[in-house]
Amino acid sequence: MTGVYLTLFLFFLSSTTVHAKTIDWVVTDFAPYYIFNDQYAGTGRDESVISLLEEQLPNYTFKRVILPSSRTVREVSNPNHTYCMLSLYQSEHRREHIAFSEQASTIGLSPSIAIHKELLHSLKLDPNAQISLKKLLSEYKLTLGISMSRSYGETIDDVINTNADASIIIRPGRDTLASLTYMLKKKRIDILLGYPSEHFYLAKSMGFDDELIQLPLTEASELSFGYIGCTNTAQGKQHIKTLNSALAIIKEQPSYHEVLIRWLPDNLKPLLEQRLQANKNASTK
Repeated sequence: MTGVYLTLFLFFLSSTTVHAKTIDWVVTDFAPYYIFNDQYAGTGRDESVISLLEEQLPNYTFKRVILPSSRTVREVSNPNHTYCMLSLYQSEHRREHIAFSEQASTIGLSPSIAIHKELLHSLKLDPNAQISLKKLLSEYKLTLGISMSRSYGETIDDVINTNADASIIIRPGRDTLASLTYMLKKKRIDILLGYPSEHFYLAKSMGFDDELIQLPLTEASELSFGYIGCTNTAQGKQHIKTLNSALAIIKEQPSYHEVLIRWLPDNLKPLLEQRLQANKNASTK
């Protein structure tokens, strides 16, 4: 009988150890952060960072759980199961249910506008300079496309909400940005607001990325930071400690830098590199 108890104890201990060494990642079909189905499958920014972390933690098993984007934060917040997710923005409410890494897991450029090169030249805009969204709407009277119920930061949201006379097309529903990108391609809108990597991926997928250029906005912050978030359980907090240490290592690797700039147009890659270096210098002072 003692042998039976010993066997059960060892089995329980082994199962607990395996469970503790497994991280369940929430992923979602949202290109270019996760790319599942087209010719660029597997090259998404966030999924590539997870792979770099996996290489850094050979004693851990990484499992990917695919969920609709509408459910991701809700599931990571649910204490009934410990999940982790990359590139989450922090907020006071989220910190009540989610433990966050100290290290940013991804750093990217803030929202920009995509515009046809032809229109850019006709307006005599500088392709290498930031532009004011308010000026584009009020002075140039351009038609703006945006996704419904999406925040672009307090300052940009304020510009959108306080320009009552501006021509703004708001699209609801699934694949909103793809629909707006198609409208931009057909010149049914003049400018499109969104994150640079999203613009570039969609335009590239539709085969007209060489016709567009993206301009950073004066109303946007220089960088956008995303963090690893794990369910606020004892296990989730332990995962955060492990992943935070691994992040500090992979962020010094050239492969991590390549991932961050992979889905940026050529004119914005130097800008991100410049701002990343400035941020790094500021953090070491």
